[in-house]
Amino acid sequence: MELSELIEVTRVRDAFMRKGPRPAQIGDICIFGHHLIFAPTAVSKEEPDNSQEFWLLHKAVDRVLCEPISKENPQRGGLLALKCKNFLMIIFEIGDLEICRATARTIEALSNINGFLHDYAFFYNSPFTILDNGWSAFDPEQEFARLMLSTDAFRISSVNENFTVCSSYPEKVIVPKGIGDDYLKISATFREASRFPVLSYFHKETKSPIVRCSQPLIGPTNRRCREDETILNSLITINRGYIIDTRSKSAASAAKAKGGGAEPQGNYRQWRYIQCPIPRQREIHDALTRMVDVCSERKVSSDRWVNRVGQAGWLSAVAASLEAGANVAQCIYSEGLKEVPVVIHGGEGIDSTLIASSLAQILLDSDARTIRGFESVIEREWICAGHPFSLRNNHCAYAEGTVTGPFEAPVFLVFLDAVYQMIAQYPMSFEFDENFLIFLFEHAYASEFGSFLGNSEKEKQENGIRKKTVSLWSHVHHPENMKQFVNVCYDPTSGVIWPSIAPQCIKIWDRLFFRWQRPDNSWSKPETETIQSLTDHWKLREKELTAKASSLRRSVIELSRELRVASPL
Repeated sequence: MELSELIEVTRVRDAFMRKGPRPAQIGDICIFGHHLIFAPTAVSKEEPDNSQEFWLLHKAVDRVLCEPISKENPQRGGLLALKCKNFLMIIFEIGDLEICRATARTIEALSNINGFLHDYAFFYNSPFTILDNGWSAFDPEQEFARLMLSTDAFRISSVNENFTVCSSYPEKVIVPKGIGDDYLKISATFREASRFPVLSYFHKETKSPIVRCSQPLIGPTNRRCREDETILNSLITINRGYIIDTRSKSAASAAKAKGGGAEPQGNYRQWRYIQCPIPRQREIHDALTRMVDVCSERKVSSDRWVNRVGQAGWLSAVAASLEAGANVAQCIYSEGLKEVPVVIHGGEGIDSTLIASSLAQILLDSDARTIRGFESVIEREWICAGHPFSLRNNHCAYAEGTVTGPFEAPVFLVFLDAVYQMIAQYPMSFEFDENFLIFLFEHAYASEFGSFLGNSEKEKQENGIRKKTVSLWSHVHHPENMKQFVNVCYDPTSGVIWPSIAPQCIKIWDRLFFRWQRPDNSWSKPETETIQSLTDHWKLREKELTAKASSLRRSVIELSRELRVASPL
């Protein structure tokens, strides 16, 4: 299929952009295979910055609406509304209603192409020199080599070569050293979607591993798998471990009736079982829809607005995710105990499981709070771990796909929002700021890079994504790009951080939900400039005081010498 076959209108002249990312202005709409381009024709001398073309990926459009400006007088033309996945709303006034409708059909078709093989990432030519290839920046063998410096209790296995055991796992996984591949294969038959236990993270200080998998297929008959029990028990050394289930008790019981379930205490006696429920996919999807709707509402009283924010359920989902991650971290780093293994799973192990495991790492490890360390967490715990980005992020808050609708959910955005809550409480402990999180959110839904394409490593390999596209990390690692994400107040904090999960401490991510509602659509520039100015001032002041202190020390030493010479013993 050629994208040009879907284009009914290539150019709309003298369209009036009533609402969008810049002040209202007149221009031409040009439609190409991957982009809509708005080219201003009338530019105000007072606002020369708005003379630039505005480019929008069709993939970034969530929903398209078209209606006449006046139902009584269709000759006045039509309104074309584009609701984007990053919550931006663009409204055009087009003088001819039929052209408006044809434009709407064109954008609707181009923004809802099934699959990702026609995505812009396959046609994008990088305008910058790639200094650091992001596709090779986080190699599993290098990760394992670093792990070997801390422990020799694990090995790297190729049991999943050619993705024959588990289609959502990478080909190489890290597993307990004493467990053979035959046990892993048998365990895979006992776990949902064949996601057998693999190492997620190893905490050096307490020598405690975090292992993730999917739910056991216990079923109504209480099925048992001794090989799976052996794998988990091999993690036990001196202390009992924890199995953390990210489902509610009722959800786990319902899953057992359908063939799933949870580990029976009688078969896993060396493990404590804890439930840390995180909302399910559909709940998260509906919560975001309600939250975006509330944040777009203006004609509402304060009391009613606050009530609707609570009823939306988004902040509750973020708080529950943060609580689950904190519980995992507390099991690893509590009461002075060492070598306490933690196993995390939910249902299939590709959504809430990844939220809990990745948040725990950020809490426990200061390296995960750097830009590269955070990228490594996303690469290992989300991209390589099999989170189905193409399914979950096909639509956002405004629409649902006809095919992917039941599978769509902003799970990754819940994770990013939970990280934002950490940054809000520990603003100097992260090398990056919330701009980096928003950047990742936008690229997870629509991007010229290939990092978030596909639903697994298997799909990436089958479609040549790593060979045919540019990695997002290549863009981030370029010095000119990285500086825009650096937290100017960063002061590395070693060790664990413990953010509060009290309701009054969980706040609305204003730059995410409200950034398009400010008249100038700019949140970060003035504040960042102020912070940068203050930071530069106090860094200069620190250097002056340090130099003065050194001078005073030298004076004290010289005076001491003179005193000894003048007063010999």
